[in-house]
Amino acid sequence: MSLEPLRKLRAQTVETLMMELAQITRTLAQSEERYQDLEATMQQDVVTYDRESVQGLTIEAWLEWQGRMDSQQAALRRVRREIAQAVEAWRRTKELLVEANQERKLVDLVADKRHDAQRADAARQEQRTTDEAASRRYATQRENRS
Repeated sequence: MSLEPLRKLRAQTVETLMMELAQITRTLAQSEERYQDLEATMQQDVVTYDRESVQGLTIEAWLEWQGRMDSQQAALRRVRREIAQAVEAWRRTKELLVEANQERKLVDLVADKRHDAQRADAARQEQRTTDEAASRRYATQRENRS
């Protein structure tokens, strides 16, 4: 049985997992950036709210601010969940990548050993053929001398 298809499959699996890991990393970076943007917006809104509340707020304005801040808090929680999910996906994918790399190396090692064994068999066969040819020549030369 040829190990070449298995080698190719393992290499393809490693490549796929690496691409998946890169995508997860991009998603994680985007989520973290969104989180920072949301936090910055919230900080600006808190400063604006504090300034406006010192001047006095109507009930409608206060309710509007509360709704806005609640909405921002909910958005932050969503982004935190996205980050947690991306981190978990990254961890799982990294584990799979490590496992796939180990399997690929094992298949490579088995294939290399099989190839070495085939070369050794070929070398032994060639040596046998050479020895047989030399033996026939020697026997022929001995007969010719007799």
